[in-house]
Amino acid sequence: MRLSDELAAQRRFYAMPLITAPSVMVIDIPQNLAGAGLALGRYYIVIVEANEELAEFEAFLAADRVAMRPPDLLDRRPSRREAGAIGFFEFAPPEPGWPWILLCHWPRNFTGLFDTDPSALARGAYSMEAFQDRDALQSMLKAHIAVFGDLASVRTVPSLSGVVGRA
Repeated sequence: MRLSDELAAQRRFYAMPLITAPSVMVIDIPQNLAGAGLALGRYYIVIVEANEELAEFEAFLAADRVAMRPPDLLDRRPSRREAGAIGFFEFAPPEPGWPWILLCHWPRNFTGLFDTDPSALARGAYSMEAFQDRDALQSMLKAHIAVFGDLASVRTVPSLSGVVGRA
């Protein structure tokens, strides 16, 4: 069996919105395998930092195997990207019916806050959430920023134009 035929048959690639951001692959896990540990109860989000990783991940999904397994090839691989400040990235769905993704890239000096839960940060550097619409994403983003109060300095950078994708 191949994960690309069943577990990851429905997936979409969300290209990097900025050159400093990673891309994400969002897998819509079949209902019989979905559950509470997934974003919105059904989406598995994979952080992809380079084109080579995307090719490696697609090969991983297409590999013949004897049993189902999580699509976790990149989950624990250390990030190769550095963040000088906490960065939030908004990923619009590449097509209707897919979720909005809010990704947070944490600088190394903040990742220690998550030491009590080693699975809290994907690749040791990212947290992410999925939303049904942009309004819900924006509301959560404002709540995250409000936590920092006067310590926060917010700068909005427009995304690369025409960035959408599909696996």
